[in-house]
Amino acid sequence: MAVKKKANVAKQAVPAKAADDKTLAQVEECAMGAAKSLGMPQFPAWVTAYFHPYQAYGKEKKNSELGKAVSTFALIGLVEAVATIIMMALVLAFALPIVGIPFTIVGAIIMLIAYPITSVIGGFVVSCLYFVLAKVLGGKGSFMEQTYCMALVSGGVVLMMAPFNILQAIPIIGGIFGLAGLVVALYGIISQYRMIRAVHSLSQLRAIVVLVVPALLIIALIFLVIGVATIAAIGAYGSGVPVPLQ
Repeated sequence: MAVKKKANVAKQAVPAKAADDKTLAQVEECAMGAAKSLGMPQFPAWVTAYFHPYQAYGKEKKNSELGKAVSTFALIGLVEAVATIIMMALVLAFALPIVGIPFTIVGAIIMLIAYPITSVIGGFVVSCLYFVLAKVLGGKGSFMEQTYCMALVSGGVVLMMAPFNILQAIPIIGGIFGLAGLVVALYGIISQYRMIRAVHSLSQLRAIVVLVVPALLIIALIFLVIGVATIAAIGAYGSGVPVPLQ
């Protein structure tokens, strides 16, 4: 009976081939070509994980170790930092004649240091939430398998979104690139869902729960912090205590 159940779960996890969709296959081919041209060996693996999470898990799970997970998250943060710096430079280039705010090298250096650190910390915290919930729901994979393989998908999302995040700084037409980046991010959620299923051999519903519940908890925490800060500000205003302007 257990063998039959395991076979059914494995059958459920059979991925849909991206090549069946010609448009998606063309996007993947273009993204892979761009990733390889950047000269970083990690980037093609990220693109593969983004488009083919099941295959990526089968190939990369043997590499699941702490050092690789940390370096992957750090590189993700570095890519985000570079993309953000370029985007800010474009924004300020267009706005400079109006607001007169120069782009500072110090600010860019701080971002290049801070983004990788926060990416590593945030990546492991979120992975812990996923892992605990996955185990409660019967997940089979190890923590490092999940963390490293989901980091690969996250890298694919960041890499795919980077050009759109940069180009959305262009006035008038930037919104179009912003919408394209949103589509990339939404597909990334689907890829993370598939990676969760691959790592933990979970059913569709349980994999969705693992993916959605931590996100809801984080959103609830953010609203809680904002709510507490708002109540504190209102209370200070009502009692006549001056609230310093940021």
